[in-house]
Amino acid sequence: APFARVARVYRSRGAMADAKYVFMRIVAPLLGFLIANVMFFSGVPGFLERKRRGELGNFNPLPYPVILANCASWIAYSLYIDDYFLFFANAPGMLVGVYFTMVGYGLSPYGGKTRDAIERWTVGLVGALLALTLYVGLVARKESDEHKQTTIGLFCNAVLLVYYASPLTTVKEVLEKRDASSLYFPISCANFVNGASWATYGLALNDWLLFAPNAMGAALGALQMALIRAYPSEGGENGGGREMRQTPSTADLLSNPTGPGLVSGGDAALV
Repeated sequence: APFARVARVYRSRGAMADAKYVFMRIVAPLLGFLIANVMFFSGVPGFLERKRRGELGNFNPLPYPVILANCASWIAYSLYIDDYFLFFANAPGMLVGVYFTMVGYGLSPYGGKTRDAIERWTVGLVGALLALTLYVGLVARKESDEHKQTTIGLFCNAVLLVYYASPLTTVKEVLEKRDASSLYFPISCANFVNGASWATYGLALNDWLLFAPNAMGAALGALQMALIRAYPSEGGENGGGREMRQTPSTADLLSNPTGPGLVSGGDAALV
């Protein structure tokens, strides 16, 4: 267990080394775990209200198949590196991804673009997960654990690249319009802290497959906060208190390339 390692470190290292170890190997992933799950579950009350009403309204369920695949792949990766923090940070997110995908599909109009897009993305991503399982479990069964770990880690990074196209699209729009009203400071700040926490943990583990995507997420969060400061919206609306406009997810853009729509909330946290 991770906390058992702390006791061993205190017996074998100096105080400064102990503090650095505890921060990088215990505090950072715990902070990432807490922030990630707060962000995962922050949309649940509003989503349950939409379920009660029996309509999606302006809620966009399309990112959640990506969240499902992302969390499932990081759970698989956590098994290869024997990491409790990574497993429990993604397990709740996977459940949220499954639930939001199922309910979002059920509330989507029959024959509509949203339902068709959920079908395509869910089947496609689950198919990719099955292909990964086939390769790691059967095709590459004689390969080393390091090879299998790298394969799963690269798959995790590929899924994150799909998801990160959403905030990159938002940044492009803000720069073009010189208007940061589509960004939400608390979410951008949380994305920064979450990414920085997991990047710190990846650095402590000397795991670049964990460090690189989360460092990118932290950088995007920092960039968004800088844009909010550079191009503040009228009345300080970036801070909250309203239903904000958000650039759609990659799934939304691919399923409806005619242009962005209106969705509520902000980006979900990905580990």
